[in-house]
Amino acid sequence: MPILSLQHINKKYGQAKDFAVNDVSFDVTEGEILALVGESGSGKTTLLRLIAGLEHPDQGSISLSGQIIVEGSESVPSHERKVGMVFQDYALFPHLTILENVTFGIQKSKGNRDQIAKDTLQLVGLTEDHNKYPHQLSGGQQQRVALARAIAPNPRILLMDEPFSNLDAMLKDQVREEIRQIIKKTGITAIFVTHDTKDALSTADRVAILHKGFLQQLDIPKVLYENPVNPYVANFFGKRNEILATPSEEGFYTSFGFINDPEARKYKTKVKLLFRPEHGEVVQRKGQQISGRIVKVSYFGSHQLVKISDDEGFRVTIRTNPGRVFDEVERAFFYLWKYDIEEAF
Repeated sequence: MPILSLQHINKKYGQAKDFAVNDVSFDVTEGEILALVGESGSGKTTLLRLIAGLEHPDQGSISLSGQIIVEGSESVPSHERKVGMVFQDYALFPHLTILENVTFGIQKSKGNRDQIAKDTLQLVGLTEDHNKYPHQLSGGQQQRVALARAIAPNPRILLMDEPFSNLDAMLKDQVREEIRQIIKKTGITAIFVTHDTKDALSTADRVAILHKGFLQQLDIPKVLYENPVNPYVANFFGKRNEILATPSEEGFYTSFGFINDPEARKYKTKVKLLFRPEHGEVVQRKGQQISGRIVKVSYFGSHQLVKISDDEGFRVTIRTNPGRVFDEVERAFFYLWKYDIEEAF
């Protein structure tokens, strides 16, 4: 039995024309970290608020730990759901110390509140300076205090709204890994909202992609990236190249040259060959590799992106290792070791 189950959730705000959440259903298993991903207006934050009890759906039901917490007009109050919440701005009390911030969330605990708070702070890596105030901490430390306050009451599920958005790029990678380790160590189930695909792919066990209120796909990161169910999901996780091709018995004719592929005989009309930059490789001239003119090389430290143009100016991007040296305008030969085929018309 899943720890959380959403069934046919609909939510519309006021006189809005469209639903913020439209017939969304999914389950979350115990101990799982799920990311809700989408652009602004996709419905991800609304879903989080519905689970927390900060909003009520127009239709649908929500179950938590086998208990129905939302159905029809009935709803278990937010404070009775045993849900932990980490807000985007952390929502720490500026006039309370770190220790006092954490103990605030466990007022009704039967144990030693100070000791529970200290143990939780130790769990998130804050073993000293418990008497400091939030403004005396770094962004990463403030986030860990907010996390400690949320998990100290031992919630059924932890919800996090854009947990990494207030961190600078250098700190993000470190904090993402720390937060994942902390959550996994506690065994708590967690759901977090993000618009950053890197946050989702590197932190979550599964990722749910939302677009205009509809759930597009929910799966493990590898499947979402390599086997997207539609173009929106595919393009959400980064650039995909697209080459128009004419099929024949032996392969595909393209503006970059001929690609030998027996799969081509299955198609009767023009198709699109879709591939990510890392699914191609620039090679020395040999065999039937396709080719084009290099128009731009962008260096990113760990890799380079080489833009290659056909004779009509249509461009594709190929990812290469950072040690390769290219001259712009030289001709580059490349091959595709993986691509998807879609009918063009």
